[in-house]
Parts: sequence; structure tokens; C-alpha cells
Amino acid sequence: RIIDFVLFAGIIYYYAKKPIADYFRTRKETIKNTFEEAEKLKEEAEQLLKETEEKLSQLEDEMKKIMETFSSMAEKEKENILKEAEITIKRLKDSIEEEKVFILNKAKLELLKRMTKDAISNVKEKLSSINTEEHNKINKKFIRSITQ
Repeated sequence: RIIDFVLFAGIIYYYAKKPIADYFRTRKETIKNTFEEAEKLKEEAEQLLKETEEKLSQLEDEMKKIMETFSSMAEKEKENILKEAEITIKRLKDSIEEEKVFILNKAKLELLKRMTKDAISNVKEKLSSINTEEHNKINKKFIRSITQ
């Protein structure tokens, strides 16, 4: 039995040695190639990650610049709006002041008209109550005051 087993093992070794050795060699090469390919893919992925991080960093810088630009534009627009509002307020104040002066002058004129009417009616009343003698005295006084 031992001889049969050794003989059987020898025959299997003789015929299976090359295919088994080839299998393990190709398996070793396949694993080696897979590992090398994985290393290349890893390096490519790291390179892509680095490029993406750089682009992201540049994008953040660009975003900051855009935000600063918009912020300065908004500040300028705010200043322009405030200036326009101040100009409008000044115009309104001037207009109100002009209207106030106009209304005051109109009121003065109306008051002057009423006072004049009242004075004329008072003078007429007084003149109607003056007799001829007093009228002559007033005329003489008036003439003297003019000639002096």
C-alpha cells in the first residue's frame, strides 16, 4: 500500500507539478498586477483629490472676491440712495419753506387789505361826522404841513 501510494503520489507530482506551478505563478502575477494597478489607481485618485482640493480652494477665494465685490457695490448703492434721499429731503424742505413764505405773504396781503378797508371805512365814518368848519381847519393844517 505504501508503494502504491508513493507511486500514485509520484505520478500526480509528475503530471500536476507544471500546471500547479503555472497556476501559482500566474496567480502570483495576477495578484502582483492587480496590486500595481491598484497602486496606480490610488495615485490617480490622490492626484484627482489634490486637483479637486486646489480647485475648491480657488473657488473659495473666487467666492470671497465676488462677495467683496458685491458688498462694495451694495455699499456704493446704499451711499447713492442716501445721497438721493438727502437731496430729495432738501428739495422738499426748500419747497415747504417757499410755500410757507408764499402763504405768509398771502396772509399779510389779505390782512393789509382788511386793515385798509377798515381804515377807509373808519375815515369815511369820521369824515361824514365832521362838519364844514372842522373840515376847513383840517384842510388848512394839511396845507401848512405840506408847505413847510
